[in-house]
Amino acid sequence: MELLEYLKRDEILFLCHHNADPDAVGSCVALKYLASQLNSKGNYRIVADSISKISRNVLNEIGERVDVEIYPKLPQTVFIVDTASINQLKVNFDELKNKDVILIDHHKKTELADICKYYIIKEDYPSTSEIIAEIFRELNIFPPKNVRIALLCGIVYDTKHLKLANPKTFELISYLIKDISFQKILSLLSQESDYSKRTAHLKACSRMEIKEFDKIKIALSYVSSHEASCAKTIVSIGADIAFVVAVRKKEGEIRVSARCRKHVSKYVHLGNLMEKIGKELGGSGGGHSEAGGLNAPYDKSKSKEKVIKEVLNLCYKRFVDEYKKAKNIN
Repeated sequence: MELLEYLKRDEILFLCHHNADPDAVGSCVALKYLASQLNSKGNYRIVADSISKISRNVLNEIGERVDVEIYPKLPQTVFIVDTASINQLKVNFDELKNKDVILIDHHKKTELADICKYYIIKEDYPSTSEIIAEIFRELNIFPPKNVRIALLCGIVYDTKHLKLANPKTFELISYLIKDISFQKILSLLSQESDYSKRTAHLKACSRMEIKEFDKIKIALSYVSSHEASCAKTIVSIGADIAFVVAVRKKEGEIRVSARCRKHVSKYVHLGNLMEKIGKELGGSGGGHSEAGGLNAPYDKSKSKEKVIKEVLNLCYKRFVDEYKKAKNIN
């Protein structure tokens, strides 16, 4: 297996996307362990520019760490894990292109794969942690309890507490769980939303503009942070699809998160849509059929309000265009 040759390297950096969730963190923890088994003298680090609070719960439980760094020093071998696009990473892209980059992911394949020496992309897997767990099983290496907890948290988190699970998911859970209480996994992933997140949800809902096309309720909103969970919340309370923009003037960045119901994703794949819109905005995007996101540079010559309006209008227009095309509506 070519993957093992890269995991045997003397120095490896495992990179997570921004606000690293339990799937990204669990996958990196497991890969780091596997690398240490293949080369006990190696130097291995996991890095992200930010980590979610739930991921911190998991890391504290299993006694692992993720270094929070922006533009980390890159060794010759870099693993990018559970990451759909380069804009989800705070790294020097020109430097990264000259390294041996390995990508393991379950999102739709994007241009990120073009710079990789080797990649494993399985879009039909609900989580990257399942891809990693399957690698362990194929190698006949049974991971220790702390690594299995990390992988189980990744699987349960990204399958939305098993709502998106398939038969293979349950197979892998059965392989990993053994002496681990499932209630323990659920407790690690369950915490009351913090004040800032709850505030963001309320603001997103109060600022919502609702449009309708072909009986599809399309919600457009904006916040300063937590755009992904805001989009998810808006869909959970009734929208068929939600686009939520967050403009970060200080970082010079626009982020958009999109979520939709299954009946909408039959016609428009949100990962594909956000990839196209991301390129149009001079950035990049990607994701799954029902969940997508993009990052793009912020034009500081325009007001924040104008940028939000333009981006939301673009999302609405491109969604309707794609939907019309899929349903042959003139």
